[in-house]
Amino acid sequence: MSEIFRRIQYLLNRRRMDEELAGDMEFHREMAQRGGRSNFGDTLRLREDAREAWGWMWIDRLGQDLRYALRVLRNAPGFTLAAVLMLALGIGVNVAAFGFFNLIVLKPLPVRDPDTLLRFKRSAPERYAYSLPYQEMAFVRSHAKTLSAVLALNTTRLTMEGKEGPALVHFVTTNFFSELGAAPKFGRLLDASRDEAPDAPLVVVLSHGFWRSQFGSDPSIVGRTIRLNGRVLAVLGITAEEFSGLSMDKPDLWVPLVQQPQIVTGSHLLTELNEGVGVRTWGRMQPGVTPQGVEQELRYIVAEFRQQHPAEIWEKESLVSQPGGYAKSLMIGDRSGTGTEQPDKLYPLAMLIGSLVFLILAAACSNLGGLLLARGVSREREISIRTAIGAGTGRLIRQLFTESVVLGLLGSAAGLALGYLVLKLMMAWTGAPEWLDASPDWPVAAFATGTGFVSAILFGLAPAIQVARQRHRSTFSKQLLIGAQVAASCVLLIVAGLLIRALDHALSASPGFEYEGAVAVMPGLGSHGYTPEQSRAYVDALKDRLRELPGVASVSATATPPLAGSNVMVVGVTIDDGRHLDVHWNRVDPGFLETMKIPIRAGRTLTSSDMAGILISESLARKSWPNENPLGKHFLSGEDATGAQVPYTVIGITRDARMDALEDPDSVDAYMLAGKDDLPKMAVVVRMSGSLESIVPAVSSIARSIDPRVHPRVQTLKGAFRQKMEGIERGTAAAAVLGASALLLACLGIVGLVAYAVSRKMKEIGIRMALGARPGHILSLVLAQFSRPVAAGLVVGIGGAAALSDLLRRQLFGISPLDPIAYVAATALFVGTVLVAALIPARRALRVNPTNALRCD
Repeated sequence: MSEIFRRIQYLLNRRRMDEELAGDMEFHREMAQRGGRSNFGDTLRLREDAREAWGWMWIDRLGQDLRYALRVLRNAPGFTLAAVLMLALGIGVNVAAFGFFNLIVLKPLPVRDPDTLLRFKRSAPERYAYSLPYQEMAFVRSHAKTLSAVLALNTTRLTMEGKEGPALVHFVTTNFFSELGAAPKFGRLLDASRDEAPDAPLVVVLSHGFWRSQFGSDPSIVGRTIRLNGRVLAVLGITAEEFSGLSMDKPDLWVPLVQQPQIVTGSHLLTELNEGVGVRTWGRMQPGVTPQGVEQELRYIVAEFRQQHPAEIWEKESLVSQPGGYAKSLMIGDRSGTGTEQPDKLYPLAMLIGSLVFLILAAACSNLGGLLLARGVSREREISIRTAIGAGTGRLIRQLFTESVVLGLLGSAAGLALGYLVLKLMMAWTGAPEWLDASPDWPVAAFATGTGFVSAILFGLAPAIQVARQRHRSTFSKQLLIGAQVAASCVLLIVAGLLIRALDHALSASPGFEYEGAVAVMPGLGSHGYTPEQSRAYVDALKDRLRELPGVASVSATATPPLAGSNVMVVGVTIDDGRHLDVHWNRVDPGFLETMKIPIRAGRTLTSSDMAGILISESLARKSWPNENPLGKHFLSGEDATGAQVPYTVIGITRDARMDALEDPDSVDAYMLAGKDDLPKMAVVVRMSGSLESIVPAVSSIARSIDPRVHPRVQTLKGAFRQKMEGIERGTAAAAVLGASALLLACLGIVGLVAYAVSRKMKEIGIRMALGARPGHILSLVLAQFSRPVAAGLVVGIGGAAALSDLLRRQLFGISPLDPIAYVAATALFVGTVLVAALIPARRALRVNPTNALRCD
């Protein structure tokens, strides 16, 4: 330990101690001369030995290497700028991708103690749901000892006086804001002691964005009233702009959950125990408690609650937790289903994006490695002099690699700035919530720095070894770098080509139903407290009124409107050979298939008496009963008119229609009559024979006239289709930009290496031209050495793109991941562009003057 302190002391007082050492040595040298000894020794070497004993000389050497590297790069501004820009592109896209992953998965939400928050879901054999019945949540809240607090949220859209369109309302527990550590901008927020009492007045909290857009940032709105769903609510306060809540939505209003039945007349949210009517639930762990401990306690609490409600609570139900203080948990929503829950799709998508952006980095590093090899030619004199005066190979490699590290760190800084800009633009483009802050934090900065250092190893170490050993004429390293560059660029171009083909196919091919000319009316009756009987009356009245409109060809109802619905139900089915299928469950009335123009391939359509009948799509029939006639087969189970459980019987087979999953080539569908519990969720679909522009206002007016409290969402299916396409369009645009960037990097690298090859072969070219070689032979001489690595890179790139096919499969809208048109077009584009790029510097060889070339050495 004393030695370490001594070395640290030397680092802190190095100049003073060096001066004292020099003075002492000079004194002893003079004393030695007076004593008749003239051979005192090499003072420089002795001083070096003393410094080595006193301190850490590797720090001095590192400082020398860094200072020299900075001087070298400063004296070559063109090369330095080009290298940093290449690295900034390669590192920047990786920083943007990691930054997005960090925002969703790694970065805690801006709430109090996010690591102690848990999000709960109901889980039982073959069933799951991410919302709990309110009574179950309340039972857990009153009995759990491992949780210090339980928070709940229910979201709905309600009519607000003075607002065009419905308002997005979050009904929350009164401890919601205090547990999340929220502070008001004006007024106050919800308080359990004042706002949860049975006789408490109706109150509301405004979001910052809604307050700004609806009330012009007027602080005097606090204390005044608004009318929501026909009820008068007092405005308590306005949330701060940075408050995130526990949802990816952008809510307009927050209202106490216990007041929901008073605002939504007839609502059974606080008393209903049926699946589909519930609240999203979070819990805050007590200090020292683990998630496993919470789940173990909740297992006993849920079992006790099931004894009180055996018919409504699932058998063997448990509450499973996941981290609730991160944006990833907010993206789940209220998803529910049967069968085995499928793995999260976020990680395969992250893997795909990560693979693509890493290829950009690989292309940039390969490009820069080739440039460093070519630049080594101009440093032959420097390397030879340093070798002649005693520099070893290891010392030279260290110095050259230090220059690469400096370039990597400069590229990291530029890439960090570029990545932040790209992520910021992406967040604005997709309309992400304002509280998702794209500013780099320490994990992103560490990732950028680490990527820069890894990049330095990728592009700098091999060239440093080659240059230090003065093996510039060895072509293996150059060919390897070219091959890596070509492979990475080829993969990106093929992926971009596949996505472009998929987008074109999605826009031109029929999804299996006719969405043009159709309008969906989504009244959201369940959010307004409608009973099944009231819902049936409303839907029947709406259908009758809509049929009277001129130009209406057909009207029907469904619990899941195509393209526009959020009430998507996926049922997990295990077929005979053990394979798992996710079946899109469509609850409809008898005329739905006619309205959507979905033809019957075999059997017949549904009638009002087919409560135990089911229609299945061709793909479902093919996968469930290959080489068999499915008509008359039993498929899962349903209820008859009396409510008794009976197996569904296949009465017809329909054409495949991907109404809920346009991008999924494996999507399979089933249709059955809507049951009593489906009626409050029903939407109405109208097919028009004329223009849609004039019908939308009329449809909205009719829907509101039946019940002024209901403010339905009306949307053309053509518009909904375009919204669905926005995601693939953004992905296609991003892939195209990555592919174009990789192609540009490849072209720049090829240009530099061909120019280098021409300069190295100048004398040989002059001799050949003096002997009468034709231009074609000269070009082949220059370009022949690149043909093999380019061909090998193309083969590896095509194989790499095929290897990514499984990750791409669900993003291709029915296009095969091995689509030959995309592969051939991307390969041809790459070869043609690179050939043109190579010919530009290669033409220099044709302009060589043989006399001048023969003088070169």
